[in-house]
Amino acid sequence: MARSPDADRRVLVLDGDSQASLSVVSSLGSRGVAVTVGNDAPNSVGSHSRYVDSEFVYPDPAVEPAAFADELRAFLDDTDHFAVLPTRDDTTTVVSRHKRRLAATDTVVAVEDWPRFRRATDKERTFELAGDLDVPTPDTRAPESLADAASMAGDLPYPVVVKSRSKHVADSDGRLYTHEVGDSDYARTPLELVSTYRRLLAADAGTRSEPPIVQEYVEGQTTTTVGVADAGEFLAHFQELRLRTTPASGGSSTLITGFKDETMREYAGEVVAALDWTGPIQVEFMWTPDDEFYLVEVNGRYWGSTPLAVASGVDIPWLHYSLLTGERPEIPETYRDDVVQQRLLYGDLKWLGEQLEDGNVAAVGPFLRALWTDDQVFVRPDDPMTTVAALRQAAELGAGAVRDAVTGRF
Repeated sequence: MARSPDADRRVLVLDGDSQASLSVVSSLGSRGVAVTVGNDAPNSVGSHSRYVDSEFVYPDPAVEPAAFADELRAFLDDTDHFAVLPTRDDTTTVVSRHKRRLAATDTVVAVEDWPRFRRATDKERTFELAGDLDVPTPDTRAPESLADAASMAGDLPYPVVVKSRSKHVADSDGRLYTHEVGDSDYARTPLELVSTYRRLLAADAGTRSEPPIVQEYVEGQTTTTVGVADAGEFLAHFQELRLRTTPASGGSSTLITGFKDETMREYAGEVVAALDWTGPIQVEFMWTPDDEFYLVEVNGRYWGSTPLAVASGVDIPWLHYSLLTGERPEIPETYRDDVVQQRLLYGDLKWLGEQLEDGNVAAVGPFLRALWTDDQVFVRPDDPMTTVAALRQAAELGAGAVRDAVTGRF
C-alpha cells in the first residue's frame, strides 16, 4: 500500500470523547493522516479508534486552564505534530486564549485568535456586531449588575430568556463554568426577570465575573448554518434543522436533519464576513412561524452535530484540514437534506426522560421510530470499537446516575 503524502503530517485531535472529534479522527485518519487523540481522562472513546495510534491525557481545561495550556505546550514541544485541533467549547476557549504560546512550538493551532474568538462567542459582542448588519436579531441587553437589570425590566418585550454570555464563562483566574439554557431561565414578567437574573448572577464565580445577558424570546424552530470559512467567506456550508432538543424549549439537538434555505445562508454569510472568520463556525438562528430567521448565537468551533454534515456530503474536518495545509479541496456543490440523525447517547434518552417526567407518554412512539429508522450518531460501522467504547461509557454514566439517585445526590 502506498504511503499517504499526509502520513507525515501528524495531527493532535483534542476532546476524544466528543462526537465532533470522532468525526475529525475518522475523516483525517481514513485519508492516511496520522492521528493522536487527546482527552482530559484516559481511555476516551476516540482512543479506541482504528485511526488513532497514540493518546495524550491532559488536565481538565475548564478546571485547570493554566495547567492544561502548560502541559499541551510541553507535549507539542516534545513531539512532532503538524496541527492541534480542539472541538469542545471549553477546550477551544483555552486554546484560543493561549494560541500564541502554543503556536511558538511550530504547530498549527487550528482556532481563531483570541479577540476574534471572543467576538464570536461572547453574546454581548456578537449582538453589538450584528447591530450593523441586515440580519434580524432579538432585543438583547447586557446589564452590568442586578440593579441595572431591574432598571430595564419594565422596558423589555416579554417573555425573555436570561443567558450566560458564553456556554463557558471564566472567573478572574480563567477557570471556566458551564451554562446551558434551561426552562427555569425564562421570565414572563419584570418580577420574574429580576428573580431569574439574581439567581444566574450568583450561580458561580463565572457569572459574577461576566454578568448574564437578557434576550427577547423568539418562538420557532432552531436552525443553523455551519461550515468552514476562509477570511470571512464560506468555503462550504451545511444547514441543519433541529427536530428535537433538550430541553424542549430550546437547547442541544437530539434529533436533527439537513435543511436548505438561501435567506438563512445569506444571513450567516454576513455574520461570517463581519467576523472575518477562518475555520469551522456555527451560526444559529430561530426560524419563526412567519418565515423569518433571527440570529440567536455564534459558535466559533466545531459543533456537536458535525457528524450530520459529514454524512450529508460536507466533510467539514477534511475541508478544515485542507485549509490548514494550504490546499484547496473540491468543494461540494450541494448536499443531502434527507439524512436524519438521532443523538441517542446522550441526548435523545434525556429528551425522552423529560417528556415522560412531564406525563407525555406518547413521546415513546416517535422516540422508538427514530431509534429504528434514523441514523445513530454513535454507531460507526467502519470504526466499531468506538461504538463499543461509547456504549460502555454510557452504561457507566447511567450506573453513576442511579447510584447518585439512591444516595440522594442526584
